[in-house]
Amino acid sequence: MNPDAIKIHRLRERDVAMRRVMADVLPPLLRYIGGRPLVGYYLEFDRAMLDRYVRRWLGIGPPNPAIEVSSLYYERKYSHAPPGTHIDLGFAAILRDLGLPMLDQHDAYADAVMTAMIYLALRDRRARGVRIPRR
Repeated sequence: MNPDAIKIHRLRERDVAMRRVMADVLPPLLRYIGGRPLVGYYLEFDRAMLDRYVRRWLGIGPPNPAIEVSSLYYERKYSHAPPGTHIDLGFAAILRDLGLPMLDQHDAYADAVMTAMIYLALRDRRARGVRIPRR
């Protein structure tokens, strides 16, 4: 494995060698997800990976709607911005603007928790009609 990848993802060759196979993890994952929407940050990559395995197993991709938090953030902050406005949809910028903590990066659990916090904060702001100020 590439040493830089080990530093970023904290996965060693022996960790990967001990992984569970997709046939064991996919059925319980799909039962857990059910018909709920998939919420994510730049979800296309994750959705494509999930779709690849679900198609092999079921013959169709998951029909779940996708909720992209960067799009929700854009709508709350930049949808009425004048032309030429600098737009930052980075994960750190979103967390900072929403007053949310930055947890360990490149950690699947921490990424999921941060994404969930972003979604809930943005859903709340949308329900209350609150925009995110541009500085």
